[in-house]
Amino acid sequence: MLKIRKDGSAITVETGSGRITWDAARGGEITGFWCKNELYTHKLLARPDTIPGLTFVINGRLFRLSDIRSKLTVQSVEENDRIVIKNSALLAEGNIIVNQTYEIFPEGAVFCHQEIEVPSGKSFTLGELSMNVALDVSSARTARWGRFTRSPWYKKDFSTTHVFYGMDLYKQLHETSCEQELWPLVSIDLGWEETKFFSNKIEFLLDEWTNFSDGPRENTMSRGGSEGGKWGFHWYLHQGSPLSISSQYRYLNKWALLFLTARMRPGKDTDPAMRNNALGCRVAHCMYPYAKTSSEWPDVLIPIRQVACQPPQYFKGNPEISRVDEAADCGANLMIIHQFWMRNPGTNCEPPADYIVKDPEWFKAFVNRCHQRGMRVLTYIRGCEQYHMYQTWFEDYLKRDWDGLYPDWNSPHAMGFTKTSIVHWSTYGYFMYLRAMRKRVGNGGVIIGHTGFAFGLSQSCIDVALGGELSIRHDELLTLPESTAYYACLDCSGAHLIGGNLKDRAEFSGKKAAALCSALGMTGHPVLEPGVPFAKSAAYMQPLWDAMRSLPGHITKLHNPAYSPTLAVSCENDWLFPSIWQGSDGQALLLVTNLDDKHQNGTVNLKISELDVPRNAKVRILSIKGTAQDTAFAKGSTVKIKGLPSQSFCAFLIG
Repeated sequence: MLKIRKDGSAITVETGSGRITWDAARGGEITGFWCKNELYTHKLLARPDTIPGLTFVINGRLFRLSDIRSKLTVQSVEENDRIVIKNSALLAEGNIIVNQTYEIFPEGAVFCHQEIEVPSGKSFTLGELSMNVALDVSSARTARWGRFTRSPWYKKDFSTTHVFYGMDLYKQLHETSCEQELWPLVSIDLGWEETKFFSNKIEFLLDEWTNFSDGPRENTMSRGGSEGGKWGFHWYLHQGSPLSISSQYRYLNKWALLFLTARMRPGKDTDPAMRNNALGCRVAHCMYPYAKTSSEWPDVLIPIRQVACQPPQYFKGNPEISRVDEAADCGANLMIIHQFWMRNPGTNCEPPADYIVKDPEWFKAFVNRCHQRGMRVLTYIRGCEQYHMYQTWFEDYLKRDWDGLYPDWNSPHAMGFTKTSIVHWSTYGYFMYLRAMRKRVGNGGVIIGHTGFAFGLSQSCIDVALGGELSIRHDELLTLPESTAYYACLDCSGAHLIGGNLKDRAEFSGKKAAALCSALGMTGHPVLEPGVPFAKSAAYMQPLWDAMRSLPGHITKLHNPAYSPTLAVSCENDWLFPSIWQGSDGQALLLVTNLDDKHQNGTVNLKISELDVPRNAKVRILSIKGTAQDTAFAKGSTVKIKGLPSQSFCAFLIG
């Protein structure tokens, strides 16, 4: 959805995840801001607050953009794709010209190219220049906020030291932060009375860390946290020592506002703000060794000994075609082909991968067998190597609107990627790259993004965020259901949990990880690897897969009150997590999971009329190996749970 409406001096744009109003009578600033989820709309901006709250102190006087009238015009409307709005204003007694070009996208993203110009012949003393945001989140049931800092964070792995922006996330509203820099990202995750956790993510981004008039960066500052009963933050583009301006000058920056929500529906024609085409996918991650030894570039740069707990892993050949049947027989319906399929698989840009199929005959046969068994195919790529977009996989091997891509390093967050540095972050560039990737796979295709950083920009145009690679994320993803929901990005995308055979990933292939997947509508990534039966790798997920396979047809929607409001199912016990998978054939699957460390009792209430099933639909428990079917029974539209064991679930078919 992307709708625009003009009402007097105001322009309102609505997407599937929110609504924003700009008003020329108040400087062309944002004067209305609402976020949306599956059922409800929540107002976040109260008068007199505006966004971005652009404020100047010039010659000792305070000037706000919102105090004057501006020229606000609609430049272009591209149906269901993009709307461009231009705002121009002259303020501070003619000392400042502000030009802002807003681009609004249906995914729930607004980018603003901002120019602040000093006309020729003007001179003044700048005491302060700031952008100020205050959101009314008083009606939120739960909220956490966080920010990235431009101070480097170093992550050492098997190949090299990767340099990322520092992060301080999952903060309580009352916690505050202040640093002498311009934060590249500030976010707040919001949950309401109708959800247990978070259903909406609001994110503010800033490309450049530069001072007005090229002054010292030490004269910038960011501050955020709870203020006067609201949550807000400030970007000070200049503060501290007064700055003398005596010549023509133009300051450029780009900031963005993302307003995202949980993605609970698949489908080519689904609103892009709500779409998750990986919903209900059962993943087999084909991860065969790829390294080769050579004294020549590029192979000389590929790490041979990946991790200390493993012997060197060299390429020993492609998987047999029969391995597709092995995965499909276990219930897999999506195959990821890891980087061994390339002639030169590279290693995170050094050396760069070539994205040329090493063995076309095998690759085509493997993909075709996946298609014959009803499996989607996703090929491994890297977000940091964007030239892969020029390859012809979808013309030569894959099906557009069905297959897709698995971008590793799906983030502009690591310094050195997409021009990223301490001073610059290509937020707009990366967003447009993700949009191009979506067009490449088609609106019906699948994109599963890998790296696991909890921010919305990287998830804005994809279906699923795969979390768990970085060791710092392990405890946060697996300790508490709320932190799982937060770090898995369930309020702004779908979510998967990493799998693998490494020692530091063992917890992701265990009972607790499977229970979290059952409770929160996620899936794991059991690995298809040489010498290990896939049934052994997928054993921890098999009960969940078997339950999902009992639902005829394909998934059309997920009802999960943990992070998306629904009228279809509820439970008052906070440790019992119900979720309903709606099928295309007039039936639905109810899963009830206990995430506590002890047995739990409770009642799950269903509202059959909210489901796409017959009005007289029956609820019957399923007898599935590995589920706790002896602890529950259905009576009408009520399910009684008695003594459901820790990290276990029971399954019911509705229809």
